[in-house]
Amino acid sequence: MSKILGIGNAVLDVILTVDHHPLEDEELRAQSKHIETGGNVNNTLYVLNQLGHDTDICTTVAADSEAKQLISGLNARNISTEHTQKFIKGRTPTSYVTINAQNGHRTIVHYRDLPEISFDFFAKIEIEEYDWLHFEGRNTSQLPGMLNIAKTFLTHQPISLEVEKPREGIEALFGSVNLLIFSHHYATAKGFENGQALLESLSSHNVNMVCTWGEQGVWFKPINAAIEHIEAENVSPIIDTLAAGDTFNAGLIHSLIEKNNLKDAVIFANKLAAKKCQQPGLDNLLEERPNSKPLANMKQLSNAKTMVVTSDSGQSLVLIKYENSVRCYLNNCPHQDVPLDEAYKIDVNPFEKTMKCSVHDAYFNIEDGLCIDGPCWDESLKKVGVKVDENGDIYTA
Repeated sequence: MSKILGIGNAVLDVILTVDHHPLEDEELRAQSKHIETGGNVNNTLYVLNQLGHDTDICTTVAADSEAKQLISGLNARNISTEHTQKFIKGRTPTSYVTINAQNGHRTIVHYRDLPEISFDFFAKIEIEEYDWLHFEGRNTSQLPGMLNIAKTFLTHQPISLEVEKPREGIEALFGSVNLLIFSHHYATAKGFENGQALLESLSSHNVNMVCTWGEQGVWFKPINAAIEHIEAENVSPIIDTLAAGDTFNAGLIHSLIEKNNLKDAVIFANKLAAKKCQQPGLDNLLEERPNSKPLANMKQLSNAKTMVVTSDSGQSLVLIKYENSVRCYLNNCPHQDVPLDEAYKIDVNPFEKTMKCSVHDAYFNIEDGLCIDGPCWDESLKKVGVKVDENGDIYTA
């Protein structure tokens, strides 16, 4: 077990799971909503904590009510908040995230009105106590001084730098660390078509380098060695890609701490990130999960009738096709907590786009499960998130 300090941002993530990413001027109901702590370095530290390491975060927090929620979330992840710099002015950084239930991809709108860690605050931390320092490649007005301190006072502890986006002056810091982790966002913004081209342009740096590229895999270059490429893991179904890159970073750091070479570390990190994509969130990431069976296939569904299936956990679920997507509801009428098909099959009106409980004739919108007529008017069926893979197989999310 190692003691790791991560320097970067902690934010609140407001996460909405939607049937598809909204179009301009479109009104869209979310399948689910939840709030959790996020931010690149925070997520990486959480995964490292699950891998058995002690983790501390160096970040800034506001004085608003959301800050208490943020700190509570960090503590719940067993991340020490001893080195948090507090500011009276400013608001807690927030990311508004939509996750597309059809493919697990996410869109993020970020709001930030809070200063970042100051050099003076960081300089007071006894960094010699840590076995590894991991920096987000941002805050470039203060980062050079922080890295200079780290190089001055650390004797053997590695320093890693995540380079997610282009920022003024960031390239001047590449020689100050032991490990550079590039995202494809940085590479494409700099005009490179793949990780190979990026790493070739930086081959003079005496540092281990890695560039992740989603479905195209990972390029990496050990010190004084040739560039290599690892294929992306085949992931099906993709449930949630949010924090997959942060998970990769954690797996990479962990494997290098375990004294593996860079290639083996990349392979381990690649597999761990793929595993993350197969579950919502980061909780219990290392638990082994049995391979789930599909509930059904899209070819079995229609807009004119429902299909009642049983999930791996034994729940009775109602599936029905809605336009080009699928709706899934718990097979339970909110009127008297009985299955919708208790008396006979569930009647569907494809023109009105409603379905009817067989017991007391409650009518529900197929689109959102809302009761629009009957004894439980204005109550709703409980939605169940589902994911459809490239073969049309439907899984619970």
